[in-house]
Amino acid sequence: MKNIIYSLCAISVLAGQTLDINALRMAQTSLGSSGMDNGSITSERQLQTKIKIDKPIDPNVYLIGPGDQFLVNIISSNNVSNYTLTVSPTGEILIPSVGVVQLNNHTLLSSIRLMTSAIKSINQSAQVYIILSEIREFRIKVIGHLQNPGFYTVTPVTRVSDLFKDIMLDMNEETQQSTNDDDDDGKPLTDINPELTYPELSTRNAFILRNQDSIRIDLVKFGATGIDTFNPFLHQGDVLIFPLRQHLVGIYGGIKIPGQYEFVSNESINELIHLAGGLRPDADPNKIEITRFTSSTEKYSFLSSMNEAHKVFTQPEDHIMIRYSQEFKRQDVVYILGEVLYPGVYSVNPGVTTVEEILLKAGGFTSRANQTKMMINNTFIESIPDKEKERILLIPQENRSMEEKAYIKARMLTQKGTLESNSKEQTNSILTFKLSKNDEIIIPENYNYIEILGAVEKPGRYPYQYDSSISTYLELAGGLTQTATSKKYIIKAGTGQRLPIKKDIIIENGDAIFIAEKMEYNKWIVLKDILSTLGQVAALIVVIQSSTGN
Repeated sequence: MKNIIYSLCAISVLAGQTLDINALRMAQTSLGSSGMDNGSITSERQLQTKIKIDKPIDPNVYLIGPGDQFLVNIISSNNVSNYTLTVSPTGEILIPSVGVVQLNNHTLLSSIRLMTSAIKSINQSAQVYIILSEIREFRIKVIGHLQNPGFYTVTPVTRVSDLFKDIMLDMNEETQQSTNDDDDDGKPLTDINPELTYPELSTRNAFILRNQDSIRIDLVKFGATGIDTFNPFLHQGDVLIFPLRQHLVGIYGGIKIPGQYEFVSNESINELIHLAGGLRPDADPNKIEITRFTSSTEKYSFLSSMNEAHKVFTQPEDHIMIRYSQEFKRQDVVYILGEVLYPGVYSVNPGVTTVEEILLKAGGFTSRANQTKMMINNTFIESIPDKEKERILLIPQENRSMEEKAYIKARMLTQKGTLESNSKEQTNSILTFKLSKNDEIIIPENYNYIEILGAVEKPGRYPYQYDSSISTYLELAGGLTQTATSKKYIIKAGTGQRLPIKKDIIIENGDAIFIAEKMEYNKWIVLKDILSTLGQVAALIVVIQSSTGN
């Protein structure tokens, strides 16, 4: 009997739990429903909009259209309701338990007021909160000389510049695709002809047809000034027209961004100068020369100034030259590098400042400097063509005169625009030289050595010793070999000249001593050459005798 009672109690408890669970489920279902009078509470997670905007939407300007989405929160005495409502393709929005509200082409502020008024007409005491949660997409017509004129998808916060970038990107991608996707016959598989070159589209004379209005677009001026009216938002129903760029105006001289700009009607010289970045500091504001065509071939020039520039308007193919001073705050510099205490770039007065003055500015030589050597180079002078060298190189080598061959040899040993000293005395004389702009003064590091090459027992590099004689160096190199000849030379380090060794010759740091050695010969080849020469001489004698009759 007790077991039966326990079983009945357990069944009762389980039945009670089941009733609680069912009640909870019913409450959750009621919580998720919508309506003005069902006494329920609804909740919804707000998602972030996927459309990027450059600034918050102005409720007084933004026009509502099909596809815009709203979050509507209604709080009444017995109910809290959240709705996600979308404007229908006809421009209407349906508010549950309230009715249909026409919103098309109303501003965002006006639309919120209309919906709020409709809700309060049903429940006057309700608190209503409405926000725009998602922005619609729509298509507008884009025409002009495009590869793909037609309809493009935009949003109410898309500017003309955004769409123009997409159009140019599509044109580039499709042209590239049409070039790559060729069939076996070499014909493009797409409808785009890669051989068809589209002229440049206008970015300053595009316009929007909106209802009965024509809105001018100037993307260049928008980029220079940041004024939004030159790059407006697109509206549903707009027709965007990109004509071809036709006329240009050139502006040069004392302007920050010289070049050619697309012509725009009723644009003053002052506006164009501002578009081109403004005047440079060295510009003369009183000397603006304008060259203008009066016909297809005839033109004339006249002067203006910045004071009058706002009254002078550009014309197609104008050439505007703003004079500037080449000497305005001009800095001429030289470079000093290598073994000086303060290497760097120093200002000079060309033709006046000496090498010694720059050396003093640079703090003088370091302890590692080779004070017997100095090189002055000028890459600008080096770039000047050597007309004589070019002329000689056009002549076949066998037809060149001795002087022409010597000139080529001399030019090979001396770099154009370069002066190099190789002794203490020459360096001291260079210190008085006047500098040119962009000169490079190089002080090398000191390496005390000479080289001994050729017919010596131990050729190689040896320490340089001031006032040492040739015989001293030859002893260091182990003396001459048995193949040594009497021909001994000094190869000068600075010029590469080969000079015969004499008693009074001076050996300097970096020079090379060269001892020529006897060449080894194959005796049979030598004999053959001698016999060949004798044969040629004998044949010559026979010809001479035959011609003289002897």
